[in-house]
Amino acid sequence: MEFEGIITMIWSEETVWANNSRKVTFVVEEETDREFKWSIAIDLWNDKVDLIKEFKQGDRVKAGLNFRAREYNGRRFNWISAWRLDKLDGSAPAAKSAPADDDLPF
Repeated sequence: MEFEGIITMIWSEETVWANNSRKVTFVVEEETDREFKWSIAIDLWNDKVDLIKEFKQGDRVKAGLNFRAREYNGRRFNWISAWRLDKLDGSAPAAKSAPADDDLPF
């Protein structure tokens, strides 16, 4: 699944668990004019942590997401992690121009 929106928060990198996994969490809020916007907290793990280094709050992004659920002490927890993160520049794609050909008979 993919989710597009604006980065509203980026936490500092953490080292977690006994295996010293690297983790960064960031929040992406959808772009809409609705009063109540959807937002999602997304984790980047280990080698994917470096993906966030070129981004800052306010950047428009599209994230490729993975979802997982784990059970711990009889409760379920959901994890959302990104495997891809692309910057969206917000500009419309350039219009393709017709090739110039002065040899046309019309």
